[in-house]
Amino acid sequence: MSSRTRTPYPSGVDDLRIHSQALRQIARHAAAEYPAECCGLLVGRGDEVRTASAVRNLLGGERCDRFELDPVGHVQVWERAHANGEDVIGCYHSHPDGQAQPSSIDRRLARGFGGPFGYLVVAIDGQSGDLEVFSGQIQEDGEIVPVPLEIIEGVDGAGGGTDGGSLAAGAEDSAATA
Repeated sequence: MSSRTRTPYPSGVDDLRIHSQALRQIARHAAAEYPAECCGLLVGRGDEVRTASAVRNLLGGERCDRFELDPVGHVQVWERAHANGEDVIGCYHSHPDGQAQPSSIDRRLARGFGGPFGYLVVAIDGQSGDLEVFSGQIQEDGEIVPVPLEIIEGVDGAGGGTDGGSLAAGAEDSAATA
């Protein structure tokens, strides 16, 4: 593993910005793992998520309401990000047929991430495939605070934003897998 340290997610940001392709990667990953929770890491710079990298859920076969990032996959994503001049700036996981809000368990486990760190919870509806997104930031004390999510359309980063909403899980891009 590289000795380079993670560039911290900027504290006090007004929003989390995500490329639309990365959000589609998350949608595909959540749909593929349904009814189990999926999980992964957000890669980019500062508050801008450029890619979402799926990481194997170690608890995926045991239960569908918990997740644990595979440490090998976590390191692989981290090393790949740093090799490309980027950082792991956040994480995501799904709540199949659940709420797009951090659960009490999510809030307790967030204390282990060390902030500030981007945080997405995606609720996928198994019947319709619709996805709702919670966007937050894990603070240094482990508290998860909501922040608006700006979706950046197009490769050049141009486009408008939104504060969440729904996204069909049938998007054309597939999730990157670690």
